[in-house]
Amino acid sequence: MIGAEGFENASVAKVAKQAGVHASLIIHYFGSKEKMVMALVDEVLHTYAALFARLPEGGEPSERLERLLALIWSREWHDAASFSVVFSFLALSHRDPSVMDRVRNLYGHYRKYLLHQMALLSEAGVIRVDDPTASAEALISLSEGSHYFSRYHIEAGTFDAHCRHMTEAARKILGAEAT
Repeated sequence: MIGAEGFENASVAKVAKQAGVHASLIIHYFGSKEKMVMALVDEVLHTYAALFARLPEGGEPSERLERLLALIWSREWHDAASFSVVFSFLALSHRDPSVMDRVRNLYGHYRKYLLHQMALLSEAGVIRVDDPTASAEALISLSEGSHYFSRYHIEAGTFDAHCRHMTEAARKILGAEAT
């Protein structure tokens, strides 16, 4: 319901009807529409945190880089959460400081992970970056922009080619050799 109508237009009654339950049950579990929305925000953030938890930590450095890029540009990552729900809660984050804090926290962990991996991969000679922070931010922007806007520029059947182009762009950002 929220994916179809956005947070503003999704009432407790509409959500209850879509779920096939009485509205009082929704209120019983969540207390209010705002708490229901926050539960959804937390669920979407949990989905992404679970994906981030699968990012590779160990192994041979060049293989770890390949696993990292493959996961970031995978269908699983791309389709992890409803596109319209993610856009709705990102818009909500600009009006609700608690949502903004949650989103910033998630991306802070992602950035910290990338910076740690860049240090390890640089030390191993797999990548060459002059400014790790700028490179991490560029990589996050590339990956998130790719996922959010791919629906507007990827034609049917070209998702795999798009992913290859994005991983090659990421390799350039990281100063890594093309595979």
